[in-house]
Parts: sequence; structure tokens; C-alpha cells
Amino acid sequence: MKPTVASALWWCAALVLVGGTSGIVMLGERHIDDQTVMNDGLTASLAANDVTVRTRGSLLAARGRLRADLRRLEADSESAPIVARFVRDTARVAQEHHTTVASIAAPGSPLAPKDRAQAIDAIPLAVTIEGHYTDVLAVIRALSSLPVPAEIDVVSIVRTTSPGAVGVAAVLHVALQRIEPRAATRDVGTRPD
Repeated sequence: MKPTVASALWWCAALVLVGGTSGIVMLGERHIDDQTVMNDGLTASLAANDVTVRTRGSLLAARGRLRADLRRLEADSESAPIVARFVRDTARVAQEHHTTVASIAAPGSPLAPKDRAQAIDAIPLAVTIEGHYTDVLAVIRALSSLPVPAEIDVVSIVRTTSPGAVGVAAVLHVALQRIEPRAATRDVGTRPD
């Protein structure tokens, strides 16, 4: 078999066709690989969004509870400055005694006065103090003598179990006392002349 111009031309055309096809296939594979990487990123993003959407209900419920707690705490415009002052003073006292205020929360609704003849009602707070035992006791003693009148009950004092932590955690129920506005208008026992 003798090579002829026609067979050489045919082989050249076949080589061009095979080379062009393989070039197009490689470009297509590269595009498919890029698209696969992009799809994997989108899948991961969708999975993260799905988790966020699933937790959204619990986050909205927690948001509602927090707003209700805030409204309950700020229901009376007179209670906000009292609570703010107590929180500020508590932070200062805790810092002075090298302790930590782990939490301050407003549990339940405000307490009603024990005796209606008294014009005092209370703003309840749950406070957790952490530190060395003697420092925590010093903080409790100092909180009892703050300018904001407060009734402080020690609920529990337990040893902390955190690795490397030496100390206790004290849970306190604090009832911040305030005088109701109607008390200011009452006769407070002045002597007649």
C-alpha cells in the first residue's frame, strides 16, 4: 500500500478531528469540574441556611421571651433606673472583690407588696456571683448595703466544677424595693400643731 495524497489528507483530517474533539472534551471537563466545585459550595451554603431556618423558630421564641422579660422589667418607668443603678453597683462591687457576676435575670412577674398598707413593691432579680468563697460572701454583704434598698436571699452556694476554677457560685434572689408613687402623696405621719 502506497501512501497517496488522498490517504495522507484523510489521516490529517482524522488527526485534526480527534485532536479537536479531545480539546473540546477537555475544555468541557474543566467547565464541568468548575461547575461541580461551585455546586458543592452552593450545597454547603444551602445546608447552612437550612440549619438556620430550622433554628429560626426557637430563635424567634427566645426573642419573644426576651422581649416579654424586657417589657415586664420595664413595665414601670420607675423600675428601669432602679435596676440600672443596682446592676451598675453590683458590677462595681463584684470588681472590687475580684468576683464575677455570671448572670442577672428577671424571673417571673414583679412581686406584690406583702402588706398593702406598705406602699412598697419589689422588682425581682436572680443574680449569680462566682469567685472565691470569702470574696463571694463579701459581695453578698456589700450588696446588702447598697444605696438601692434590696432584700437579698441566698438560694445556694455551690462549689464550681469548671476545670482549673477554684471557688463557688452563689445564686441570689434579690428583690429591689421601690416606693410606689401613691405613697408620696399620702400623709407620712406629720404631727398636727
